[in-house]
Amino acid sequence: DYAGCQREMMKRIWVGLLIGCLALLVGAPVASAQELLVDASWLNARLSDPKVRIVDMVTEPEAYQKEHVPGAVYLHVNDSRIGVPAGGFRLPNAEEGAKLLGSLGVTPESQLVIYDDTGGLHASRLFFTLDVFGHRKAAILNGGIQAWKRAGFALSKEIPRVTPTTYKPTIHPERVASAEWVRDRLKDPKVALVDSRTPAEYEGKDVRARRGGRIPGAVNLEWRQNLRPDWTFKPLEELRAMYVAKGATPDKTVVTYCQTHHRASHSYFVLRLLGYPNLVGYDRSWVEWGNRDDLPVEK
Repeated sequence: DYAGCQREMMKRIWVGLLIGCLALLVGAPVASAQELLVDASWLNARLSDPKVRIVDMVTEPEAYQKEHVPGAVYLHVNDSRIGVPAGGFRLPNAEEGAKLLGSLGVTPESQLVIYDDTGGLHASRLFFTLDVFGHRKAAILNGGIQAWKRAGFALSKEIPRVTPTTYKPTIHPERVASAEWVRDRLKDPKVALVDSRTPAEYEGKDVRARRGGRIPGAVNLEWRQNLRPDWTFKPLEELRAMYVAKGATPDKTVVTYCQTHHRASHSYFVLRLLGYPNLVGYDRSWVEWGNRDDLPVEK
């Protein structure tokens, strides 16, 4: 009805204003959705721009070698994170991050556009790394290589030469949570935990550590729910409604986690896309929490 439409419109306006006001209060600039998520036409129009660095993160290197977006350099998802002997991964440190970005030929002025063949899953992990490193000019190609092919744009087999650069990242440690940081805030009403794993993992039926279950108080929103069937991202209003309905509202500090913060990086990217000003990634995620007997578990 008319009254219902008016209420919904006011709700959307209120959420938008709240995001903007919070960003001003914390002093964190919020990038627009157009800056973080680009389509194939946008990228095709900028292929010759020397400031644009395209990163291909398709699952198999052989697929990149066969065909890729012209000018794209390849990066495997495991090169954007560091393996941990105890299991899982961690973010690169400042030195490792500088080496990674330098090997890609990235400068602080570079506009990175990242794509993959997994609905942005691999690309989001690099985005999370870049966000922690303070590189603001990073976007994901909506729909990945599949969307590029559907648009009928040119593909290349040529492997571009990369001129290494010296990159000094500005680390933002406040965007990464430790297990202790999460544990100390479990009862804080201003903190929301988003579990990006499957419902079976969340409920403790699919056990991938010594213990199954979830971090107490966490809500479950599997990362695949961020996507349409064609692996493009759902409309912003639909995404916003999903997270708000779970209690992950923009006035809270929202913490994302999964098994290794691979899937959770997808949720992190979506929340950044929605303009959430206070985001934290629990980088070690369930592979650490579920294997530590001193941390509480909920089922």
